Amino acid sequence: MDSGLARVAVDSPWTGMPSIEVARVSQASATQRAGRSARTAPGRVIRLYPQEEFVRRPAQDAPEITRREQSQLLVNLHGCGVTDALALPWLTPPPAPAIAAAETLLGRLGVVENGALTPLGAKIAQLPVHPRLGRLIVDGGEDGCRAAAVLSNGDRLEGKPPHLVDSDLFLLLERPWGPQTIRTYEQLRRAARPTRKDDHALLLALTAAFSDRLGKRRPNGEILLAAGGQAALAESSGVRQADLVVAIEMENRGTPLIRLASKVEPEWLLDLFPERMESRDGVDWNRTAERVERVSALLFDGMVIEEARSGGPDAEQAAELLAAKAIEAGIERFADVSGLLARWRFAGLAEPDLKQAIAGACYGLRSFAELKGLLGDEGLERILLDGMADRAALEAKAPERVKLAKGRSVAVHYVDGQPPWVASRLQDFFGMRETPRAGQTPVVVHLLAPNQRPVQVTQDLAGFWERHYPALRRELGRRYPRHSWPEDPLTA
Repeated sequence: MDSGLARVAVDSPWTGMPSIEVARVSQASATQRAGRSARTAPGRVIRLYPQEEFVRRPAQDAPEITRREQSQLLVNLHGCGVTDALALPWLTPPPAPAIAAAETLLGRLGVVENGALTPLGAKIAQLPVHPRLGRLIVDGGEDGCRAAAVLSNGDRLEGKPPHLVDSDLFLLLERPWGPQTIRTYEQLRRAARPTRKDDHALLLALTAAFSDRLGKRRPNGEILLAAGGQAALAESSGVRQADLVVAIEMENRGTPLIRLASKVEPEWLLDLFPERMESRDGVDWNRTAERVERVSALLFDGMVIEEARSGGPDAEQAAELLAAKAIEAGIERFADVSGLLARWRFAGLAEPDLKQAIAGACYGLRSFAELKGLLGDEGLERILLDGMADRAALEAKAPERVKLAKGRSVAVHYVDGQPPWVASRLQDFFGMRETPRAGQTPVVVHLLAPNQRPVQVTQDLAGFWERHYPALRRELGRRYPRHSWPEDPLTA
């Protein structure tokens, strides 16, 4: 009876440590199994899977060296003085990316430096375990051996934790062990001859062994990983109060699930790996307060692990960031310049560089509130006009105001796609035969009654006086008898 399955050695895609899993065998392995049924006498093999599946299976099993994590192999090679694993005459060479990844891991574990084993690496090379567990044993002593034993045998937590802990390894170590875990522990203890250390030493050892699996807890409870992406913490984990953790074991699902975690403090990383720490001062945007803040950050492998915010950022950096955020939010949030831009276009002149104007206005400011106070109430218009090289041409072709008959002036309103317009009381236009002009274009005149509502809209003032004013005069005279409504408005 052939199930078509086999227990094969694999490596965790997360930790790189070896484990055993059940996988489908290749066609060659299935054929070999069939041959065993006739080894001593005629026999028959019954495959417990369909022929169609057999045809889809690979012809041969992939060589183990092509599918295993290579760090333990590299430790052995470095111990023999081999610095370039790929230069050896392999029957089947290991994949170059796997070798590169293993070299990176060994460097981070402190096992290899400049192509040779370090003193720490020489100790780890004497242990029959993955280099991660070797670092755990060397740094963690007796408890490191115990932790390595339970990790080697794939022990897991199930259900809700009985209490909160700094490391899920503490929960695993509290439980009764099976025979295999006991045998593994005794083997490691004989090889390492560890000394007794406290719980803090185990926490440091776990940090050292899994530093490349650092994660930072977000406000929503998810863990942001320094290696990229994010994960959720399993319900069985007792590490619930730490801001920083290392993920000791994780399952790759739709959302990766951290099965085993251990607390980390920033100062531990600084003591263990000062070369991987970075201090950075700069500015950042506070989305809630809508302002630029000075930020002092401590980073490990590029991930922020500590951050302090304060006022008083560098003026140039603050202005640059504030301008970028203001442009992203939209200039209309701070000032309405649609009329000014329409005026520019009506005059046929090149439009102003709004982004440059905003950038200049932001110097010395830190927040949207300050920027709105500066740019509002026509503040941005004044800035744009003050910076205009040919303001006289704008005024000639698209004046800001036009004069009426008695010396009074009114503002000209510009709207894209429409002629410019003005609005004032009808009496203000007495004595004017011609329609006011913006450049060469007659403006649209909104003639207002005493109640400030338009009674006529026209672009032909002379025609209005002749055709419409007489009837309108009688109506307005009845409604507003206290106002003057002369028969001849041109001589009034």
